[in-house]
Amino acid sequence: MYGRDLVKDLKDELGGTFEEAVLALLEGPYDLLVSAINDALTKMGTDETALIDTLCCRSPEEIESLTSYYKRKYKADLDEKLDGELSGDFGRLMKSLVAGGRDENQTVDSARAKTDAQALYDSGVGMNSETNEEEFIRILNTRSFPQLKETFDEYERLDSEGIEKALTEEFSGDLRKGLLGIVQRVKDPLGFYAERLNKTMVGAGTDDNTLIRLIVSRSEIDLGSIKERYKEMYEKELVEDVKDDTRGNYKDLLVAVINN
Repeated sequence: MYGRDLVKDLKDELGGTFEEAVLALLEGPYDLLVSAINDALTKMGTDETALIDTLCCRSPEEIESLTSYYKRKYKADLDEKLDGELSGDFGRLMKSLVAGGRDENQTVDSARAKTDAQALYDSGVGMNSETNEEEFIRILNTRSFPQLKETFDEYERLDSEGIEKALTEEFSGDLRKGLLGIVQRVKDPLGFYAERLNKTMVGAGTDDNTLIRLIVSRSEIDLGSIKERYKEMYEKELVEDVKDDTRGNYKDLLVAVINN
């Protein structure tokens, strides 16, 4: 209608976090996510937390869409980009997630769950030597989410303190955060997002990039359910915490998205 570029006009007129939130709303959910992944890999110092939050919670179908959108937008393969930017066990975890090897069959195999639970126990707290990281990565990255849920239940029969305690004791750093992220996605998917939203606002300052990404990317999917889980976990409305932690037009826009 006007022969002009809307994004360019908005950038000329707006600024700061309000601009960032407005522009995020103009992107499709996957475009927003692949932008976050690319920023995490290309800006000074890899943002491992953003990679964990974006990749550890995805279904095989979502991973396929992410890799496809990434290649379309950046003319590069995401797995090759990860290979060039990450190393060690954490790099192996992220590359395994993107490889898309997770079983899509939603039927639970109880016998396999018992076998996998024993394998996880034997590879971690049940070992007298070093932890077998590859076995944890293999099982947590290849089994369907319902299958993993059964596996974690079986694990508690071997170790009443649960898989989270084992991961906390046996691993450290970003690898531990990534594996725990997968476990939380399996056990409490809404809590996964609620906790990450809360972390953007606790302490000094606000992680605005993550706050915008989470609210906008989930706004047309399950933000309503995430709000309910947030209230259960923190005994406060998500919108009230956002109001307390943001200002001006930026605050008004986020509140409008949350209340929509």
